[in-house]
Amino acid sequence: MAQNNITKQIDSVNNLPYQSKIANTTKFLKIYQDNLAKAQKAKYKIGIADSYSNLSLMYYFQGKYDLNTAYMLKATRLYQQLNLKDKQANSFAVYGYQLKLRDMNSAVMYMQKGMKLAESIKDEFSLSGIYDNYGVLKEMQNQLDSALFFYNKSLKIKEKLKDNPGIPYSANKIALVKLMQNKPSEAKTLLDYAYKIRSDIKDVYGIAENLNYYGFYFKQIKDDKQSISYFKQAIEWSKKHDFPYLTQDNYKELSSVYERNEDFRKALQAFKNHIEVKDSIFNSDVRNKQSELDIEYETEQKEKEILIQKAKLAEKNLWILGGFSLAIIAILLGFLLFSKQKQKTLQLQKENELKDALLKIETQNKLQEQRLRISRDLHDNIGSQLTFIISTIDNLKYGLKNQDEKIINKLTSLSGFTKETIAELRDTIWAMNKDEISFEDLKIRISNFIENAQIASSGIDFEFNCQDHFAPISLSSVEGINSYRIIQESINNALKHAKATKVSVEVLCQNQFIEIIIKDNGIGFNEATTNLGNGLSNLKKRAKELNGEILVTSQLKEGTTVVLKFNKK
Repeated sequence: MAQNNITKQIDSVNNLPYQSKIANTTKFLKIYQDNLAKAQKAKYKIGIADSYSNLSLMYYFQGKYDLNTAYMLKATRLYQQLNLKDKQANSFAVYGYQLKLRDMNSAVMYMQKGMKLAESIKDEFSLSGIYDNYGVLKEMQNQLDSALFFYNKSLKIKEKLKDNPGIPYSANKIALVKLMQNKPSEAKTLLDYAYKIRSDIKDVYGIAENLNYYGFYFKQIKDDKQSISYFKQAIEWSKKHDFPYLTQDNYKELSSVYERNEDFRKALQAFKNHIEVKDSIFNSDVRNKQSELDIEYETEQKEKEILIQKAKLAEKNLWILGGFSLAIIAILLGFLLFSKQKQKTLQLQKENELKDALLKIETQNKLQEQRLRISRDLHDNIGSQLTFIISTIDNLKYGLKNQDEKIINKLTSLSGFTKETIAELRDTIWAMNKDEISFEDLKIRISNFIENAQIASSGIDFEFNCQDHFAPISLSSVEGINSYRIIQESINNALKHAKATKVSVEVLCQNQFIEIIIKDNGIGFNEATTNLGNGLSNLKKRAKELNGEILVTSQLKEGTTVVLKFNKK
């Protein structure tokens, strides 16, 4: 009976709702590490395998993809040993879906392994989800006929199983592909089918989503009157039921319809509303998280004050007792009591000092956890939204490939700008995830950037030299990102404006200083007559945050040199 209770506890933790797990991966990472230890102690193999699977999921959302892969493989091997083919199939498929933005070939391979295994055991419920996700991979590869094939397979299974919440998801996916294939009547039939089911089961979020799809549908077929009507309905429904992400997207789409009709006043107002809702989402998240920290900090301060007051009161009472005792008993006994009081006071002081140290450590840990949570939100929310924008732009380019070349060029420019934004976001997350950045880590980051610049810039010779004795040196996250950004901006300036054939980066350790020199052999400029504007101001601002200094020198036809110098630690 005791063994059964332990396994039930392990299973209950492993089977917690998906949304609960990913809401706080730092917390649940520790929970599943403890759950794994319990399962291993109890020699409960299913619990061990499920804990491996959950740890893989936590590491995926934290961006630790090496650990994500390692624990997925451990879970899969153990499921295979236990002959749990349904769980093994889902493990392969989930991992394949997680790989879609990092390695499409591997994503397809793992998804197919999971699919074949689920098909071999005729696990229809698992297959409905796997077919949908495999269709997403095909759609991302612009293989629209294949995407439709798997979306339809999923829809048939869901209809057979009477999976009413799942049916509209597949129907809408098929409708959007039909719309991309310029088959609006088929798309409309599927959208109506999905909307009716969601209305019947009172799926509030699903109704909001389908109203958005209707607006997009009529926008694509250029029925702007209907498109505007549905986007307004979608906005009203989303606001009523508090779906801010859908609300801001509806405002954005509504703005583009107004703009196409040259109603620029309404287009501007709708776009302002889009920005306002988008900012409120971000500000609300930040305020809520900051408020939690403020409340925790204030509580800790109050507890500290109470301890100090108790200590003072205890000290006062003991002094009174000592004085009264001195008046009654001999001087020797009074001296002993005074010594004892002094010892207790010192003990209380040490206890308070220890309490202060523990409070400080706990606050620092919570602040670090907050930083990780914000960086994860940036990665999961903003990063995925930017990736979705790129995918949408590429799909629009494909759908408009025979249309106005100016529009295609504009979409290409917008796609490139969004990809650069994702790269900068990843650099920022890289810095936020670390308390300290080793110089070796920064060196690798710089080297990778220069290699990418070399690939993208034909006819330019890059050189990177860095001394080997930087191992004991570390930088804060702010120092690391500012050093990296200065080098990045200096190289970009050389590529865009200098017409250089050679760019060199050299990192030196001079006494107590670190010196970084970026030099090109380009056309240069006249320092006396050229206004460097915001570019130099940004470099100086970053150098100031490093408590260092930056010097930019140049002569016509002799290139430009940027020297950054700051104290090492």
